[in-house]
Amino acid sequence: MGLREPHATLVILPRYFVPHATTPPVPVLSDAASVVHVVDTFLLDFHHMARSEWVVGLDALGSVHFIPASERSRLPASALAQLAHHEVATGRTPHSIAASTVYFFEVELVEHPADAEGFNDPVYLYGHLSGPWPNTSPKRVPGQLTVTRGDVLAGLTRQAPYAFEYAQTPESSAAPRGYHALLPGDRPEALEEGGGAVLAWPVVPPELQMGNASNGPMVARILHDVLTQLKEDAEANGGPAALAKLELPVPSRAMAIAELELRGYEVKGDVAVLRRQHPGVLTRMAEWLRAEKVRIPPEAGAPEFLDLARQALALLPGWPTETERVLRSQASPGNRLPPVSAPVPREVVPVPARPLPPRAPAPPARPDEWMRDFLSAHAAQKPQAAKPRLTRTRPVAPPPARSGTPAWMEDFGAASAPSAAQGLREPGESAAPAKKKPAWMTDFED
Repeated sequence: MGLREPHATLVILPRYFVPHATTPPVPVLSDAASVVHVVDTFLLDFHHMARSEWVVGLDALGSVHFIPASERSRLPASALAQLAHHEVATGRTPHSIAASTVYFFEVELVEHPADAEGFNDPVYLYGHLSGPWPNTSPKRVPGQLTVTRGDVLAGLTRQAPYAFEYAQTPESSAAPRGYHALLPGDRPEALEEGGGAVLAWPVVPPELQMGNASNGPMVARILHDVLTQLKEDAEANGGPAALAKLELPVPSRAMAIAELELRGYEVKGDVAVLRRQHPGVLTRMAEWLRAEKVRIPPEAGAPEFLDLARQALALLPGWPTETERVLRSQASPGNRLPPVSAPVPREVVPVPARPLPPRAPAPPARPDEWMRDFLSAHAAQKPQAAKPRLTRTRPVAPPPARSGTPAWMEDFGAASAPSAAQGLREPGESAAPAKKKPAWMTDFED
């Protein structure tokens, strides 16, 4: 299915956002009571407009909710605890964006074209855009946002001081953080007039959220891939020399080792040695093009990659752009809170509680169908170009070790095989008696 003309819609979208042609926008119904995790809180402050404070949260299914600060008391206790911890731990008021409206973009996939002709080349972000906010009828639509490499690096580093801080967990060595980027969705003159600002949030799938919505690993992968493209271009084009010599760590050492093993290397400590097989001419030629030994880089998290991104921006030719200068003037720490007005009481209609639908199993780490349309369109424009690098929300796990089971048998899944608890019985043998349920389970059956 190729890209066609977009749906006729009244939704005002940023200039550099392309909606998916065959997916209509859907209304966004924000509900403070449905928020499970808070991901950001900020102020909209534009010239003579009334200053407003907003809280952005996610529900149990990953949907975004924009909540005015006047409805903060309607947040669940767990979300209020996250918000209170962030404000007390950071000791600051919400960050400020000098804009009349803002869009929220959930980044689910990043495409880095491999056939770049310069340094600050386009990067394609795929995900769902919602907004504009504030608005009486915001919409949510999937599509592609086009920015530059410098926009991605600067958008994340500029907003890093305002990252949302969660309580430390046993699984994290430091306080988990939720990072966002302020990206340009329009020309500099449109940004100065208060429109086109995009608040981009690298998505964490609901099944990967461990008590919070921190997205540090996803941000580290995005920065790593952008910096890798810049470094490779600098090496291929003879400069800048400092950018070509930039030492890059990896966001996951385990994944880096797994990738090297798939390419025929044997890992020995911090060095991977190529296994020479020489089965044929083509294989020997491929081995000649690969290094005999490869040093495995150290692992780093989002803070280390943000520092490297700042170094790279200082070396990027032609940076900062006019767009970046405007965004720098729009993003600032919130020095004072807006005057708090008492919320207007409204009639609350009781709604019967409905159980949340069960979560679907985690899909494989591949683009959704609508993303494939954009990727296919880019590939059709330059059929001979190398495949682009993709940064995914879910890292691709290495393939499992091969077993003696034929591949066609795996299509039937484990459901068709008897479980170990059932065991095998002779014909005519009665089944084992079912175990009696514990008493505490009966409390849920009433």
